[in-house]
Amino acid sequence: MGQLITALDIGSANIKGLVVELRKDSAFSVITVFQQPSAGLRRGVIVDVEEVTSVLRSLIVDLQKISKKAVQNIFVNLNSDQVKPRLSRGTAAVARADQEIQQDDVERAVQASRAVKVSANSLILHNITREFIVDDVGGIPDPVGMIGSRVETNTLVIEAFAPHFYTLTRAIERVGGRVSGVVFSPLAAARAVLSKRQRELGVLMIDFGFGTTSIAVYEENKVLHAKSLPVGSTYLTNDIAIGLRAPVEAAEKLKLTYGYAVSKDVSRREVINLQEIDSSLRVEISRRFLAEVIEVRLAEILGLINNELKALGHIELPAGVVMVGGGVKLKGLVDLVRQELKLTVQMGLPDLSRFEIANPTNHELLDDPSFATAVGLVLWGAERVGSKPGSSIIDFFKNLFP
Repeated sequence: MGQLITALDIGSANIKGLVVELRKDSAFSVITVFQQPSAGLRRGVIVDVEEVTSVLRSLIVDLQKISKKAVQNIFVNLNSDQVKPRLSRGTAAVARADQEIQQDDVERAVQASRAVKVSANSLILHNITREFIVDDVGGIPDPVGMIGSRVETNTLVIEAFAPHFYTLTRAIERVGGRVSGVVFSPLAAARAVLSKRQRELGVLMIDFGFGTTSIAVYEENKVLHAKSLPVGSTYLTNDIAIGLRAPVEAAEKLKLTYGYAVSKDVSRREVINLQEIDSSLRVEISRRFLAEVIEVRLAEILGLINNELKALGHIELPAGVVMVGGGVKLKGLVDLVRQELKLTVQMGLPDLSRFEIANPTNHELLDDPSFATAVGLVLWGAERVGSKPGSSIIDFFKNLFP
């Protein structure tokens, strides 16, 4: 068996993942796909180490049964509102006398952009190059071979709260896994579902998760912004439970079975017999009322997203919105997002064109908006350190700090 890449999308409600073999033709042969309940996380952050460790230990044991290599090259997501983006800039003088820019000049400029002062208890998770500038001329994707006296780079620095990072990676290492990379969730999801054309035109990706809602904004093939908001689909469930004085389990079932995002599209005459959901509930409610409860919370979340877009200044997003995540299956959500954000909207599915999937069940699991982050982790890993099998989190740390 060749080099394996394992992706772990660790969410507040579920852990989703897959193991693939990286082939010589750069395609991926899917070995297994899995999904199971998680525990010990809230809003994407570990709050109970023992619970998380117990779940991960069982998962690692199962992966080891497939192959020892399956736990040696793990890419995992990090998702928290404590992950913050910021802009940076690095400059380097061209070393050669003939002023031809070499790769080492570019690397020095990129390294200089990492020399930013991060806040206490934080670390640099990503330093993403947006453009290069040669003697004040910008918009250059690769300056190697050009002539100039100075090369600069504009980067987007993704800063993470160090305790969250270390708690996550050490939990995996403690049970026998080896982490080769940690990726901010919306960047991984965007990698899986956005085409180059969409990123060029300008696009907003929204990942509606259980405990968080994450966004990534692209324009001219550059990452403009990435953020995780501490509100997700679980808040819809909680609102329903409070509004109806119903158990959370019944509220979740109500949301999935009868929920609708745009209340005006639901007839007032349509009635839900709650006893069909939970025998202890002996009342009937209007489905319009249920939709109103859901719409209020979703409108609040979309309002937060709108504020993030406004803070970026005047940007146009001709490619509109691409939605992923487990929460996107709520009926009427596409219409509400279109209404609130005034943009075209479509559901996003992972690009599986490089994946060879022999098992139909695995294909069905992967071909779903909720697996966008897991698929993106594989793609991200193959591009970054996929050529370094067996690298551990210690090796990863070497490239982590400025």
